[in-house]
Amino acid sequence: MKNKILDLFLYNKKLKFNEIEKSLKERSNKINYHLKGLLARKVLKKDGKHYELTENSECIIPYLSEKQVVVPVILIHIGDKEQAYLIKRNKRPYHNLLGLPGGRLILGETIKRAVQRIMFAKYGIKAKLSKINSISLDHIIKNKRIIHSFLLIFVSAKTKDKICLTNLARNKKKIINSDYHLIKTKLKNKQEIESLFSKVTVA
Repeated sequence: MKNKILDLFLYNKKLKFNEIEKSLKERSNKINYHLKGLLARKVLKKDGKHYELTENSECIIPYLSEKQVVVPVILIHIGDKEQAYLIKRNKRPYHNLLGLPGGRLILGETIKRAVQRIMFAKYGIKAKLSKINSISLDHIIKNKRIIHSFLLIFVSAKTKDKICLTNLARNKKKIINSDYHLIKTKLKNKQEIESLFSKVTVA
């Protein structure tokens, strides 16, 4: 029910209770219960008779959908074409395989800042972005069905910290296929990603 209420704010800045009730065609006490919950969590705010998203909740608008979304992930390469800093995955879908260090790109973050944050916060390594190598779409298939999709932003970085590099040829079978492919085929590439900042005026 909460998602159905939030879906209405994709197309409406402000809504009265009776407008929400009319759109959802649900019992008023049920709608009221969920509205109170959204107000308590400060997802919605009330201005007189109108409900609207709080400023902090505006960022959820692109994700208000029943469809699963593609997750943007930064994969960070430190090393060369023959060896790289790899980590053992402890999460599905690549549990126990070796892969490039990485993480999700978060709201308002540049690629440069994301590389620094991910490497230091997760692995205690001070690293700096060298270049963006490639952008690709990775679909993970299980039983002939796509179960995950990732937008992979493959980058190169440098560090002055002492780190242990893994020989790729000797460990190929233990390395995530897509990560191995990126290192072997995209390392010399250079890609640009422009950061755009679009202002939204209040109607």
